[in-house]
Amino acid sequence: MVADAWFGFSWLLNQLTKLNPIKRVPDLAALADQHGDAILPGIDVFVTTVDPVDEPVLYTVNTVLSILAADYPIDYLSDDGGTLVHYEAMTQVASFAALWAPFCRKHCVEPGSPENYFGMKAQPYAGSMAGDFTRDRRRVRREYDEFMVRIDSLSTTIRQRSDAYNNGDVVHATRMADGAPWPGTWVEQAENHRRAQYAGIVQVILDHPGCKPQFGSSASTDNPFDFSNVDMRLPMLVYISREKRPGYDNQKKAGAMNAAPCLGIALQRALHY
Repeated sequence: MVADAWFGFSWLLNQLTKLNPIKRVPDLAALADQHGDAILPGIDVFVTTVDPVDEPVLYTVNTVLSILAADYPIDYLSDDGGTLVHYEAMTQVASFAALWAPFCRKHCVEPGSPENYFGMKAQPYAGSMAGDFTRDRRRVRREYDEFMVRIDSLSTTIRQRSDAYNNGDVVHATRMADGAPWPGTWVEQAENHRRAQYAGIVQVILDHPGCKPQFGSSASTDNPFDFSNVDMRLPMLVYISREKRPGYDNQKKAGAMNAAPCLGIALQRALHY
C-alpha cells in the first residue's frame, strides 16, 4: 500500500509538469543582431546506431540527411555494431546529400528529412523561387526514389561483392568501397570479425568544407539544377565504430557512450589543428 501510494504521488508530480509545457524556439533575428556576421561555434552531432535490422538503415540515413542539410559544419555517425551496411549507407548519403542539401537551402525546405518531407500531404512553399520549385522538387524526388532503392539493396550488394572476393576456404565477407578489407563485423562470422569482436574504425566520408562559401553552377544540359546562388558546402561526415573485444571494458554498453564521443572529439582536433 505504501508503494502504491508513493507511485501514485510520483505520477501526480509528473503530470503537474505537463499541464503547462514550455516550448522554446530560437530567435534567429536576435542571434543575427547579437552576432552579426560572426561565425557561430560548430557542433558535433553523434547519430548512434547498432543494428541495421532492428534499426532500419532508411531511418538512419534520413536522420543524417536532415543534419547535413542544416547550417552547422560538423557531423559524426557512431555505429556500435561495426556493420558494413551502415558504412556503405553513409557513402550513399554523402552522394545524395550533394543534391539534397543545396535543394533545401535554395527553396527553404523543411523538414530536412526527405522521407518526412515527401510524405507530407501539404508542402507549403516558403522560398522565393516558386517557378523553379516544382521542377526541382520533381527531379529531387526521382533521385530520392533511386537512392532508397540503393539503400534497400545494400545487403544484397555487399554479399555479391563478398562472393567476388572469395579465396578458397577464406571468406572475405566484407570489403569497403575502395576494396580494402573491412575491419568491422563481417556478414559471415569469422575469427576477429564476429558481432562483438572487431577492430575500431574511423573513416572520413566528407572532409571539412572550409570557411568560405562554395557556390554551385548554373543550369546546363548536364546539370538541370540552377545552384548558382546556393552554398554547396556539406558538413563534415565521419563514420566511427569503437573496437570491441571479449573481456574488455569497452564491451559494456557504458563504454559505448564514453568511447565514441571521445574518439570523435580527438578526431576533430586532429583534422582541425
